[in-house]
Amino acid sequence: MPRRPEDPRVADLRRYRKARELQRRRPPPRPRSERLLGGRPRAGLILLLVILALAAMWLLPALL
Repeated sequence: MPRRPEDPRVADLRRYRKARELQRRRPPPRPRSERLLGGRPRAGLILLLVILALAAMWLLPALL
């Protein structure tokens, strides 16, 4: 008798239980250390430009 094709809707409980057991043993992943300004290399320059623009908008009317 030929073997029936494997149905993906049928769960293999042994494989599921084994994966769950391995997941319990494995420690949770450590969060990636994030930089202060994120991963963008020009974030500091953009932040500096924004601060200068805001300072100019605040100081220029006071000087005029």
